[in-house]
Amino acid sequence: MRDVSPTERYHFVRYFYLLLAAMVMSSCSQSPGSPPLSGSSASHVRPLAGTKPHITKISTIKAKQYQNIVISGSGFGTMQPYNGDSAYLQILDNTGKWSAGYVSSSQVDSVWLDVSSWTDNKIVITGFTGDYGQSYWILMKGDHLKINVWNAQGGNGPATKGKKVK
Repeated sequence: MRDVSPTERYHFVRYFYLLLAAMVMSSCSQSPGSPPLSGSSASHVRPLAGTKPHITKISTIKAKQYQNIVISGSGFGTMQPYNGDSAYLQILDNTGKWSAGYVSSSQVDSVWLDVSSWTDNKIVITGFTGDYGQSYWILMKGDHLKINVWNAQGGNGPATKGKKVK
């Protein structure tokens, strides 16, 4: 068996998650809130828990790849540290027209976030990874960002706050 390069591994993992998301989405045959079909296990499903998140403050964001970005607020839920994308955090560069750290059924960001800590009231990001720096995916002084946070336990949100790159 041959060694797999990091790029090949990245594309394989990305493809795997896209397939997984497609399978999950295609298996959803009912709209939210509709009564379960007779005999389905859906009658045992409870609504998602979690509180609505609220962002009170975002630390200074500079035009550099590695930095500490602290998002303060409430209702974020908790998550283990990670380096990649999640369905609960997104930094959108409205000026540069790119997004970091977010994955959904219709979107997978190539620029990832290195999240070192995630508590119910504080998220600490230590940098941008993945494909940061490629295809003009960089922070520039003056860029207008939009930070979106969803509750990691229930998916409630997003809480949204704007920030300008210093």
